[in-house]
Amino acid sequence: MRCVDETSYRLNGVNHWIWIATAPECGVLFFAPTRSSPEVKTLLGEDFSGILSSDCWSAYGPQSAGAKQKCWAHLERELKALTTSRFPENREFAHRIFPIIHTARQAHRDYHQGQLSLAELQALRPLIEAELAYVLEHPQKGRWAVDSQALSNRFRRHWSDWFTFLTRPEVKPDNNDAERGLRPVVIHRKVTGGARSDWGAQLVAMMFSFLESMRRQGKNAVDHLFELIASSGCSPPTLSPG
Repeated sequence: MRCVDETSYRLNGVNHWIWIATAPECGVLFFAPTRSSPEVKTLLGEDFSGILSSDCWSAYGPQSAGAKQKCWAHLERELKALTTSRFPENREFAHRIFPIIHTARQAHRDYHQGQLSLAELQALRPLIEAELAYVLEHPQKGRWAVDSQALSNRFRRHWSDWFTFLTRPEVKPDNNDAERGLRPVVIHRKVTGGARSDWGAQLVAMMFSFLESMRRQGKNAVDHLFELIASSGCSPPTLSPG
């Protein structure tokens, strides 16, 4: 499985992007000029056959994958905002969708805690999808408000990608791994304002690829860097007294 995300990063004041793809033991970041689908193919390859976990950004649509999982965390934030909408249809939509999400997430947790078998977990998917479809198709007042209808359309547009985690329980229902991997880059961007050269931006991507991979492997990045330098035949730098 690969969790993928992207964040803006400025080069000489011009907006570019740093992309990330995470696996259990590594994270790969790369600097690119656009936020478009060719960058996703560069990151994952033309014939990627694993599971792609991402948000609903359109650039991920053309990417080949064995299966896809859309991030529920993004949807839950938008649904939470609807609970305080001045339009009752928006509030109704959120209140009817949240229990469906809770049921699916709880089933996923129950499986990993040994309380559900794989067959029982997988059998829930068509039932939960049917519940979601019923809500989308049956607003109590005849139609949804604009905001809730937009979310309803998004559910339909990515229909096969919401509950992959119920049939493939090794998949998480969100792409938080990628978001966490980008957080240090976002902090770095805010502190520095970005890079002044393409070489510098590429170096930032390589540096954070290394740091994220070490974090995911539970290794000390400084110690491992010294080991790499030593194995290359170069002497690690030493601190001089005073």
